[in-house]
Amino acid sequence: MDTAEEADICRVCRSEGTQDKPLYHPCVCTGSIKFIHQECLLQWLKHSRKEYCELCKHRFAFTPIYSPDMPSRLPVQDIFAGLVTSIGTAIRYWFHYTLVAFAWLGVVPLTACESYHSLIDFKCIFTTIHKRQ
Repeated sequence: MDTAEEADICRVCRSEGTQDKPLYHPCVCTGSIKFIHQECLLQWLKHSRKEYCELCKHRFAFTPIYSPDMPSRLPVQDIFAGLVTSIGTAIRYWFHYTLVAFAWLGVVPLTACESYHSLIDFKCIFTTIHKRQ
């Protein structure tokens, strides 16, 4: 079979690159295994839990690419909203752990103590009544 030129395919999903899903070569691998879709790479890295190519041992480095219309500084209201969210989360965790500590260090021991004393008093009353008869 003489084909003029074979199309490049992704080494994970074995499909060709498209306008929506272009093929990249993020490592130093060569030949037919050098191309991969970004989504396939991210999925494989998540699955394998490795930060490097298993074939050529090249460490992957991801750098964010920002939109050209991105402001140079973050708006104050975004900073304030993030701060309020963080404080709300911290208060919620503080309240939860305070309630848990109160339950385990206060309610549970006092309940156990009262139960124990009720049981002892019940036995004392029972033996006193039983001796009188």
